[in-house]
Amino acid sequence: MSERDGTPRDEASRRLADAMARSPELAAVMAARSRRRPRTFRRIAVSVSLLLVLAAGIGLLSRRVRRPPAHEPAELVTGELETTPAPMGPATPLAPLQAVRDPATGDETAPFQGFAISVETDPPGALVTIRGVARGEAPALAGLECAPGERIEVRAELPGRTRAHRTVRCRGDTLVKLHLQLPPR
Repeated sequence: MSERDGTPRDEASRRLADAMARSPELAAVMAARSRRRPRTFRRIAVSVSLLLVLAAGIGLLSRRVRRPPAHEPAELVTGELETTPAPMGPATPLAPLQAVRDPATGDETAPFQGFAISVETDPPGALVTIRGVARGEAPALAGLECAPGERIEVRAELPGRTRAHRTVRCRGDTLVKLHLQLPPR
């Protein structure tokens, strides 16, 4: 309402004044609604402000975590330091592993440092599990510590396909390459 003549300033105030003239109960309900609105907006504003402060705090903490630690010089070296990089020879590509089919087991193997299993599936993307431990989606490569002759269970699963499994034996300094077929159900 206007301060001088008692007339309503806006539509909401005019409606409240009409309701007061008709029914005090209706006016009380309308007045309560008009009072609730600022509280809601205030709550939203406070929530947004708290979220912004929280996000800024997380941002500052993540910067501190990512920042590499400052290193102190180990010791002062006297004398002349070599500043030119060492010469590099021509790049020689690594030869691919020469896989051989083992006549006793039918497994495809290749020389390797330690023991490892390489698993490919058809279709690709199946979840590969070796010794009950998930190793990711095929194609997968896993180095294992095992005793020669130890049995190792390999499984591959893909939704909508029949699960495939194979048992291989551990060998010294060998990479065993498996190709598992997952037929549709």
